[in-house]
Amino acid sequence: MSYLIWFSHHKKYNECKLTELKSLLETFGCDTNDNLKEIFLGENKDKYRDECCIKVNISNEELWKNVISRSILVTGAIEIWAEGETYDDVLEDLMKKKKLFENTLNNKKWCFYFNSFGKICNQQEKTGKMNFFNILLENYKNVDLLNYEVQLGLLEEYGLKHNSTLKKIFFGKCIAVRKYNHSLIYNKCIDMKNDNKKDSNVNNNNSDKDICKKKSSNPKVIWWTHYALNRRPILGPTTTDNELAFIMCNIAKIKKGHIVLDPFVGSGGLLMNCSIFNTICIGNDIDIRLLKGYKLSYLNPHMQHKCNKKNIFKNFNYFNLTIPDIIVSDNSKPVWNFIHKPWVDAIVTDPPYGKRATVRVSTKKKNKSYNSNGKNQIDYVKTDIFFEDNTNVENQTNVENQTNVENQTNVENNTNNNIKKEKTKSLLNTETVYNCKSAVEDLLNIASHTIVDNGMLVFLYPIHLDRIEKEIELLKHQDFYLISHDLQVLTSYSGRFVVSMQRKCRKNAT
Repeated sequence: MSYLIWFSHHKKYNECKLTELKSLLETFGCDTNDNLKEIFLGENKDKYRDECCIKVNISNEELWKNVISRSILVTGAIEIWAEGETYDDVLEDLMKKKKLFENTLNNKKWCFYFNSFGKICNQQEKTGKMNFFNILLENYKNVDLLNYEVQLGLLEEYGLKHNSTLKKIFFGKCIAVRKYNHSLIYNKCIDMKNDNKKDSNVNNNNSDKDICKKKSSNPKVIWWTHYALNRRPILGPTTTDNELAFIMCNIAKIKKGHIVLDPFVGSGGLLMNCSIFNTICIGNDIDIRLLKGYKLSYLNPHMQHKCNKKNIFKNFNYFNLTIPDIIVSDNSKPVWNFIHKPWVDAIVTDPPYGKRATVRVSTKKKNKSYNSNGKNQIDYVKTDIFFEDNTNVENQTNVENQTNVENQTNVENNTNNNIKKEKTKSLLNTETVYNCKSAVEDLLNIASHTIVDNGMLVFLYPIHLDRIEKEIELLKHQDFYLISHDLQVLTSYSGRFVVSMQRKCRKNAT
């Protein structure tokens, strides 16, 4: 039998639904090239992109439960028993399959699930439509809305336009429906009730865990909202949206034990979402202020805090997640080892762009100093070196000018001291802005050397809507397959791609 998969219509990320579905199926071991080849071809993908549901021939029930437990945009799956344009057509088809009802519902608790795509129905209308099939269900009176064993599904498909007519009706057995389903809540915090609180350090975080566990116990709330930005203790100026972060994780096909790298880690939002799937997370950023919480990060005003520490690791501790390893480095001068074999399973990142966050690199800067004759001279100083103590610079200058200092007046000494301080201050200004295109080129360079064969690179790329084709050309790389570039429109003239690329297999060295 065929299976019906339906999606939630997301206003922001609706373009990503097919890419996320394909990636999750491959994550759990399904070969989409054979089963979903027609859907994911270029022309057909644009056709199905606006559909609220699709029919597939993948009959692995456990696979669909795993997919829907992680997916943000896939809502449910049912095994189709009958379909038609009218209720009479559906009932006529079902009357020929009474044996199917007997094998499925006999001596089992069951309930009905109703959903309509493109129209809101009140409770009276829902009840009337479900009662239409009483002739088939009147012999099975063991109905239980809470502790059911079997769930029958009745779905209606309307057009996307307001007041559109009924297009299709589907009836079948629900395989996995996310709504109010305890078994489909992907949440690490639920397992906290089994934790042994023997360690004294754990006792210090009991209040945080109790709050998180309490939030996770409500199945009426979608599981990923427990990690929403407004529920995190530490907030950053440009943290990636929670839903988008999970979509990017799903597209990257990450799973337990994978090594995930974020070269633009910022406030750590993406790595926090990756950690929820029990991955090993590593990141780097050039701006130490974000990592340490200096001035940029701030405490959530709607939460109680035991201390005023604002580093990004507090969010990981709050949700009982593994702390990532993060270093301060410049992506234009990669610190990663390119000599040995690749070691990263996926890169998931959001390069900074726009007015609120710019891309920065370390550069050389011209600094003015004075020679023994009192004339200006230019010193080229490597500005990617951070000086924590000013005494080293002052001592070096004193040694170079030792013979001249003895013959100078006190006024001249004061002038030299001011010059030294100005020079030291300029050394601390170690960053300069460069464009997002260069940042993406550096990202592709790092990914090409570090990602394993068939590993995934997923990132956000800002574009101008009037030159989309030129922007796509920039994403082509000799070492990667461009899997998808799903567009999210931000303004009338700008948007961004959710880009996913797969590392090509390297040729074996002879």
